[in-house]
Amino acid sequence: MSATWRHRLDTGRRRARTAGVVALVVCALLGACAAAKVFLTAAHPDDADVAAVATRVANQRAAAGEFAADFVWAVLTTPSSKSAALQRYITLPDKHEPTTGSLPAAVITTPKVWSVVPAGSTADVGEYSVTIEVQQRPYATAEATRAFYRVPVAIWNYQPRAMDMPTPISDPGPGADVKIGYTHPLDPASPVYAVVSGFLTTYLTATSGLDRYVMADSWIKPVGGYHSAVLTAAATDVAIPDNASSGTRIHVRATVSAQTSQFAVLNFSFPLTVENSGGTWMIADIDLMPQTSEETAATPAGAPHS
Repeated sequence: MSATWRHRLDTGRRRARTAGVVALVVCALLGACAAAKVFLTAAHPDDADVAAVATRVANQRAAAGEFAADFVWAVLTTPSSKSAALQRYITLPDKHEPTTGSLPAAVITTPKVWSVVPAGSTADVGEYSVTIEVQQRPYATAEATRAFYRVPVAIWNYQPRAMDMPTPISDPGPGADVKIGYTHPLDPASPVYAVVSGFLTTYLTATSGLDRYVMADSWIKPVGGYHSAVLTAAATDVAIPDNASSGTRIHVRATVSAQTSQFAVLNFSFPLTVENSGGTWMIADIDLMPQTSEETAATPAGAPHS
């Protein structure tokens, strides 16, 4: 074999080995990418699965709350001589012996579910911490006091069971104050003031005529039934613009003193959206919530305000 052919054969072998190595590397990279996709990339849950989980949790929370309310009712109104009846809600100790007491612990109103907090799970059992509020009296003619009880509830196959007896707890507290954002007092001479005043009077006292004050597509209907209604104060979240264009909206908070048909006086607050319609201000909506201040930090009730 000539030197030329030996050179050609050696070159072919080198190129074949190189091609083989390249093919192995490519296959390895592709395999690694596939493994990463399978094992490292989080699976995106189907919307139906998310909805099913949300529905299941909501149902369990509702079941836990209703069960805990019934349980607290039973504990407070069942005489100790009949405490074996509580086995319907909780498994009592084997050595449990009812006492001879024949009176219930308290006279109470219908218990209310104050809160239901998920507290984890054990195996296939969901756990919830439920707080129940009652108005209770030692006897029927006594003055009622507000009381709270916490109940640990286990949910298994949508079947609730008390994990332990109720725990009396203190009042949850007075909460916190959130500053609302209406910093521009509304001038009584403003056309917006006149519209708000006329709207509130008609809304609370009459059964017709509200169309003079509300946008046609607002769907606001008068409640009526009040003897009188007087606008006592109003403020906006922004300064009312001069020569406002049609479609401009502002938010108004109005306070009202209303008198019932029995001449009792009640104070109300109305958060309103007011819209300019072709140069005339009209009520567009009764807002779900008042506008909040840019000072978003809440102040615990009872604490000094800055």
